[in-house]
Amino acid sequence: MLSFECDLCIFRKLRHRNPDETSPTDKLLQSCIRRMNLDAFWSRSTATVSGHKDNLNRTLKFSRLLGMDGPFIQDGPLPGHDHCGYEVAADMLLYSRSRGRNNNDYVQFDTIRKLRSGYGNFLRGAPQANRVPMSLGDQTGRYQLFSVDPCGSLWFSRFMTGLRYRMGQDWRPNYGMDISLLHAVIDEATLRFQEAPTERESHRWAVFRVYVIISYVLSLRGSEGLLLDLDGLRRNKNEGGDEYFVVALLGKIKGEHHDLAHLLPCVHVTDSGVRVKEAVDDLIKIKEKIGLRDGPAISDSAGIALKSMDLNDCLHEILEDLFDNKRELFPKHVLDKEKLRKSYQVFRTFRRTSDTRALEMGVSKDDIDVVNRWKSVERAKGTRPNRPMRHHYAELSLLVQPFLRYTKAM
Repeated sequence: MLSFECDLCIFRKLRHRNPDETSPTDKLLQSCIRRMNLDAFWSRSTATVSGHKDNLNRTLKFSRLLGMDGPFIQDGPLPGHDHCGYEVAADMLLYSRSRGRNNNDYVQFDTIRKLRSGYGNFLRGAPQANRVPMSLGDQTGRYQLFSVDPCGSLWFSRFMTGLRYRMGQDWRPNYGMDISLLHAVIDEATLRFQEAPTERESHRWAVFRVYVIISYVLSLRGSEGLLLDLDGLRRNKNEGGDEYFVVALLGKIKGEHHDLAHLLPCVHVTDSGVRVKEAVDDLIKIKEKIGLRDGPAISDSAGIALKSMDLNDCLHEILEDLFDNKRELFPKHVLDKEKLRKSYQVFRTFRRTSDTRALEMGVSKDDIDVVNRWKSVERAKGTRPNRPMRHHYAELSLLVQPFLRYTKAM
């Protein structure tokens, strides 16, 4: 079930000599080799291995009754170089012992596996992969390229499986907010915007308030909320009259319309009382006051686009104050401010809050799909996106009502 080589053979392939027992480097490599062999062994459970072993023994027994030695032939010897990706495996094990973001003692599996991806990308761009291109073509004209990649070996696949089983996957998603906590965050940002001692501080909280509201109401991830376009907001703020206005996100979509932005209709005020239009108008006014009329809306007073970490600082500043003064707004599992900072971040918190609210308010699946439609088109990068056929024949610019139903429910 596994292409096994002993520790000494692997060491000789990697270092081209026998190990020196007085060398700390050699001892470290030997430890890595032993660990990765054990990980490869444990890619299959004991019961699975025992079952296969019993079947092999039965096959040998019946072959001998027929006067044969059995069908199990192993041609050797194995190559004298690293043909299984042993060196990359050893590098991953050392990387796993570094200090991680969530734990001081190790780095997560999902992070260390990127070393394998990096090595694979290197090989695909190396001369040996392109000198004699070999590919497999099907009847539709599509091709799959072959590459000589030691990390594509069965042994390396078993090693990765066993490593994942041993390490586990420490998944720590951002939490969504209860609607009362979200309103408390928006109200506090509004208060700080109105009572800021300086224009610069007032601008900071105006930007943060709009980012929170737009990301929540239109179900945007953190990076998507940063695409808010100031010029597009100004040009489209009266597009829908008293019924709605249009939110503009930077980016041109092939086949959707001829604007340089995603235009997303949004109600003025949501059912829960979020005053979206008022927050956007306040932002436009303060931007114009400091001389900014175009460029990224989520920017500092100099017009330079902000990053997620800048907005995280604002979010955590407000949440920590609320944690001290209104502890009842937070769920019981948020025990301290360290847990709070890890649980709530701008990248996914507002998207999760919006998705949860949509389900809670009974928003239809079709409306949710339409609101998220522009993202699938953007990811397609000009090609036809993968989505339901009825959406291919619907004109986004005419689908106002699904946006209004979704944003109204927020």
